[in-house]
Amino acid sequence: MCITPQALIAFLSLLSPEIVESAPARVVVHADVGPTVWVAEDDLWCTDAPDRASAAAAE
Repeated sequence: MCITPQALIAFLSLLSPEIVESAPARVVVHADVGPTVWVAEDDLWCTDAPDRASAAAAE
């Protein structure tokens, strides 16, 4: 899943700053179910989190 930088900022603003780790071109959200990594790709921020969530639900 990929989102715009503005959408990522809006999403991150809803979270506690203690669970968000950022570095150039990378943001990690330390959620209860494990870390979710967002990476900059061109003009979007992308993660494989929905794919992992779908796989976990299928188990």
